[in-house]
Amino acid sequence: MRYEEFDKYIPYTDPENKLVHAYKDEQGNTFYVEPGFYSGLQGFKEKRLERYQEILDAIDEVIKKEHKVIFTADFENPWITRDGFIYREILDITDPLKIFVEDKSRGSDYGD
Repeated sequence: MRYEEFDKYIPYTDPENKLVHAYKDEQGNTFYVEPGFYSGLQGFKEKRLERYQEILDAIDEVIKKEHKVIFTADFENPWITRDGFIYREILDITDPLKIFVEDKSRGSDYGD
């Protein structure tokens, strides 16, 4: 699956983990985008399209500032681990921007 939001970066295949998209930018910063993070990113695109570019810009800033990043769905249980990399979840990007999506999912009201 192509992650079109990251087309401006240079993709590469990490021989240790071919399932996670890996990229470099022109400055040599390296980052990974795990499927769970991308799924969360797509949720924001669907629900908050008017601020989606802000999210992408913030991701770019994290890459430039931290140099080695793994974008993951759950930093306590990432798909990959790499020495010297930091982990960021989608809410680490969106919360400082005050971009929220209300989770209205709940259990069934039936069965009482």
